[in-house]
Amino acid sequence: MPESSFEHPLFGTVRFRTLSPEWKRGDKIVFLSGFDLADVTKLTIPQLKNIPGAGGGILRVHKLAHTQLLKAFEIIEEQDLLKHVKTCAGTLNVRLRKPTSGALSKLPSNHAFGIAIDLNEDDPGFGDSVAPVAPILESLGFTWGKAFNDPMHFEVNRFIN
Repeated sequence: MPESSFEHPLFGTVRFRTLSPEWKRGDKIVFLSGFDLADVTKLTIPQLKNIPGAGGGILRVHKLAHTQLLKAFEIIEEQDLLKHVKTCAGTLNVRLRKPTSGALSKLPSNHAFGIAIDLNEDDPGFGDSVAPVAPILESLGFTWGKAFNDPMHFEVNRFIN
């Protein structure tokens, strides 16, 4: 199984291996060092309770991102923007990146660390409909994937307490 390491901007040096004997786009991975999956814990986000794909509002998220994700959805609800969140394709998925170009990436996805969330995956604009909530998430330390042609995707770029 291929092994590699890289410098994650939030977690430092992380070593991992793939589950397949060769590099495959989006392949499942196993962390060997530098990251503890036990730090990715269940988080109940009340505003997502009835959103399809959100597991009744219970998602697995890195413990350092709990506060900012909860705050984001509180503000989204307060500003009557929850109507723009139609589905949630989840958070934790321990795999390699899957660039929208279809190219192979040998880097772990931020979903593997529990610091990414996908919203409105099935919309015709591939999540572009979440634009009204993007400024809220960005103000709370998330990068919007629209910058790299993946508008349904939001990922933590810094932890905020």
